[in-house]
Amino acid sequence: MRLRRGAPRELSYVTVVTYGRTGSTAIQASLNALPGVLVRGENYGAMRGLGTYLQSIAEVADRHHARRPTHPWYGSANLDLTGLLADVRRHVLEQVLRPTADTHWIGFKEVRYETGHFANYDELLQHLIFLGHLFPGLRYLMNVRAPADAASSGWWPKNPDAIEVLTTTRAWLLESVTDLNAFFGTHRAIGVAYERWAADPQVLIDAYAGLGLPRADDAVRAALAERLAHGPHQ
Repeated sequence: MRLRRGAPRELSYVTVVTYGRTGSTAIQASLNALPGVLVRGENYGAMRGLGTYLQSIAEVADRHHARRPTHPWYGSANLDLTGLLADVRRHVLEQVLRPTADTHWIGFKEVRYETGHFANYDELLQHLIFLGHLFPGLRYLMNVRAPADAASSGWWPKNPDAIEVLTTTRAWLLESVTDLNAFFGTHRAIGVAYERWAADPQVLIDAYAGLGLPRADDAVRAALAERLAHGPHQ
């Protein structure tokens, strides 16, 4: 059952931050095996556009306070950034993430964090921080894989710069764990490696517990066994 539009809800938030061919769909499945947890799939980095929009409005509100209709920034004095952020959050919840009546944790996974999507590490970190403002209390699960192994899978062999791109991206995601915990507080971000959790699901079970997610160890193991038994993640 879908959440009734406009219904007040206290939700917790989690996101999987990764890149292509890292087993992130298996992680998604295992998170959805936890009670009260609903993690949607990728959204083509749609949150980037929302961040750009809100940043533009924030800069207008910060620099201009025009009330007169003859002023080029007319209306900037009445901008409500807090209300705008709440409206954007409500839109994402109702139209994109769509929690159900029994959802207590909601989130999504995204793989578009490579250097081709972000010019530098600071730009990536600022986007991750924006997500933490958009979704209060957001927990980040940073999932990485050895660049050489990821580069040999899926579409990466067609990219001559795959190793360089993946090496840099992996370093960025691991660095962001430290920076996000320093910015928001401890236990907000945890890094995991495909090589470790594919060999031992307890690695993910411990990571989920470290982020404060509900426990269902057997369900996580079952979900991972199903996902890892076939396809590119075996």
